[in-house]
Amino acid sequence: MKVILSPSAVLDLQSISDYTLRNWGSEQEERYLKALWEKLALIQSNPESHRLREDLAKGCRSARHEKHVIFFAVQGQTLQIIRILHGAMDFSSHLTTEDLLD
Repeated sequence: MKVILSPSAVLDLQSISDYTLRNWGSEQEERYLKALWEKLALIQSNPESHRLREDLAKGCRSARHEKHVIFFAVQGQTLQIIRILHGAMDFSSHLTTEDLLD
């Protein structure tokens, strides 16, 4: 299964990286991002096992990773990472149709 990140998810990763580096240092930033990529690989291996979030968008699913929630959708053989948001955020205000596959 091919994995793609929406432009918003790329910005989310950059923000997470910058924040972690600034507040916790380079070792923690490296550990957190490595664990996040490992979580993405787990999602890729069995996306249907994660929570369906159709209250947010049709076909949307979510998976927790420590303080963040990964939002994704599967279309055919493509796993699209829609957003990676902090768990305290208002998810519905940060998920837009522009981030979803057609």
